[in-house]
Amino acid sequence: MKSLLKSVTNGKKVLLLGYGREGRSSLKLIRQTCPELEISIADIDVDVANKNPELNENGIKLICGPGYLNYIDAFDLIIKSPGVSLKDHETKIDVRKISSQTDLFLKAYSGQIVGITGTKGKSTTSSLVYHIIKQYTNNTLLAGNIGIPLFDLIPDINPETRIVCELSSHQLEYIWKGPHIAVLLNLFQEHLDHYTSFYDYQMAKLQIGLKQSEGDFFIWNADDRNIQQLSRQQMLISKNLPVYQGEFEGNGVGVSGANIVLRNMANERILIPIGQESRLKGAHNLINISVAAAAAALMNIPATAISQGIASFTPLEHRIEFVGTFNQKRFYNDSISTIPEATIAAVKTLERVDTIILGGFDRGIDYSILIDFFNQYDDKKLVFTGPAGKRMLNEFNEKKGNSDNLHFSKNFTQAVKLAVSLTPEGGTCLLSPAASSYDSFKNFEERGKYFKSLVKQ
Repeated sequence: MKSLLKSVTNGKKVLLLGYGREGRSSLKLIRQTCPELEISIADIDVDVANKNPELNENGIKLICGPGYLNYIDAFDLIIKSPGVSLKDHETKIDVRKISSQTDLFLKAYSGQIVGITGTKGKSTTSSLVYHIIKQYTNNTLLAGNIGIPLFDLIPDINPETRIVCELSSHQLEYIWKGPHIAVLLNLFQEHLDHYTSFYDYQMAKLQIGLKQSEGDFFIWNADDRNIQQLSRQQMLISKNLPVYQGEFEGNGVGVSGANIVLRNMANERILIPIGQESRLKGAHNLINISVAAAAAALMNIPATAISQGIASFTPLEHRIEFVGTFNQKRFYNDSISTIPEATIAAVKTLERVDTIILGGFDRGIDYSILIDFFNQYDDKKLVFTGPAGKRMLNEFNEKKGNSDNLHFSKNFTQAVKLAVSLTPEGGTCLLSPAASSYDSFKNFEERGKYFKSLVKQ
């Protein structure tokens, strides 16, 4: 990596775009590797230097405040942080100048990486793959969108290290090299505030496969219609391994006899038995399990370790998480749900749900599928909050008319208290908002923890 950094920055006017967790990680490595390099940092926060004293060192120039994007095309190399959106500036920038920590990391270590993306399930699947590999060897690392900057792994990497990367669309949109094993789980409407269109969001995700080489593997969900359509439109040169829920022909992952198998070039490998023991519940997690097993197998993990890893894996927090039973009422935290498809999957997984808390920050997502789903039921009580909740409620009323089962609360705390009061003894209350948390919280984790604290009270 150090030789790569010296090569790509040599003689260049370099800009670090965005100075959050990843930006700090990038600056640290660049300063260690290229101490004489003059570097500029652009960030919307006018107070960024006071919060980060290292930015006052010699050789660092700052561009801060609302106009921080105005001069970025004056640089030869732009190392962009994932949280910075360029949708209103792309026409003004030569995209060949844009790189990122993810792009540089993939260029350096691609052959050792399984990269996992998708609108939903990528954290669970990435953590599951990492857990499986750990059953076989401790020489494995997990980082990326899950909260650990990729550059922070570098001191612990050797040529035998297996690296698991959870990758967001923001990390993938400007990469120039894909991982050796790429996974695309699904594509739903999400992050529409960051992209010009849903198609642009999908294409950002698809870079994980488009930038692979011939000897690489592309694992994808064969049941996802959006991925199906993109795969017909785009030519990928890597080895195509669709994942099926039943029996299949050709290459891919799916059912053969009593097992889930990986088939590649007429070679068939048993991954796990059908009905493999797992604490991951719901039909959506069956795909995640098959994907994880296939990715681990391609990283030369034996079947025994794969089976043991799946059986012993503990589901992540905020994902249909059982909070507890209080006053004879059951509570589940699915704060990770920021799209309607996730909420529908949670309700189907739990089977009996009496009260659901919906809403939050409005990103302009189409909620018609959610309204059609809940219109099948006359007994579920829906509590809405936030701008997204207000829009959902209005659309429910337009389609079905006013109902005693539809309620609106002005803030999240009141929504939870109302939902608790509406849930009958012996019943189940579910937080599965189908919306982002940014109207009231820093992230979905903060929302989920607050929900749990409220119901435990």
